[in-house]
Amino acid sequence: MNYLFGESDTIKRKLRCRIGPDTKNLQTYNINDEVTPHFIDNEIFTGNFVVRVKGFKGFTRDNSTPITDLPYFKNKKRMFSIQFSGRFKQEFTAEDIVFGTEFEHKVSPPTGAWVAIKFATLIDPALQTDIYCDKPWLYSPLLCAMNIVKINKNEVMPLVRNETTSCPSSECLLTPSPKELLGEWVWKGENDLMEDNRLLLPEVMQNVFASDDIAERRKYFQKAENREKKVFLKDRVYNFEIFAPFIDLNTFDLNLGININIFRYLNDQPLRLMAKSQALNKSIFVIEFDLLEDPNADKDSVRSKASVKSTNSLNKEPKKK
Repeated sequence: MNYLFGESDTIKRKLRCRIGPDTKNLQTYNINDEVTPHFIDNEIFTGNFVVRVKGFKGFTRDNSTPITDLPYFKNKKRMFSIQFSGRFKQEFTAEDIVFGTEFEHKVSPPTGAWVAIKFATLIDPALQTDIYCDKPWLYSPLLCAMNIVKINKNEVMPLVRNETTSCPSSECLLTPSPKELLGEWVWKGENDLMEDNRLLLPEVMQNVFASDDIAERRKYFQKAENREKKVFLKDRVYNFEIFAPFIDLNTFDLNLGININIFRYLNDQPLRLMAKSQALNKSIFVIEFDLLEDPNADKDSVRSKASVKSTNSLNKEPKKK
């Protein structure tokens, strides 16, 4: 790949993904594990999460062999997907809940970074950002940011807890269980989440946009007055998915018509995608992507060189006596 601003620094690094209710309670997640979602529970939200990355070869929670590919990516121009099914434990307006990224320290945006921001705002006009401040951030209203939205109703009410939980759903011992609170996780294999926003608005307003019309749903909630009227209800299970074709999280290569590797510009910080309540200034969930040094990279390089040397020696013609 030809880079606009030099080559990638990530050849000897591997991806690690961590998930949790906040930055202080993150656990390593097995990317592409659609069978066992990662479950989090805090005082304002409870939910299941699955992260998919095409061609994943990074770190896993239990040092198991990475799941490199899935039927999910077949016939799709997607490099990653973040999908979650969750419930709010108190009522929030759609104006309050945002999704995006923020950093703890300054980043060093490359020349022309404004082009990428311009491209992003064309996709999502509700996006707001400041990438040049001491703690850079980029956020959009949740209902504008998400590619897919589906809502179900569930009468089993989640409990408000002071403590937080972050673990694979199969290891969760909470009562009610993740399955009782959120229903069965069925989005695996070739069973994709599909837009169904019929329960997003009151029944008298359900003709505002079609229940499967993603573009009109996003357009509607780009207006602040519409977001202020919309309330996330406690007896609803909100299923969301966001995906994109232009960033490879295995390497942090970004392709927006020009190729840029963003790793070097983050100043040794992970890329954190998160949702939060602006009013409470409290995270709902955090999904962290980081490229860590691969302890086996040098060994693989040595093995590769040894293999080449051995092959070359075998290909040499024997000396004539």
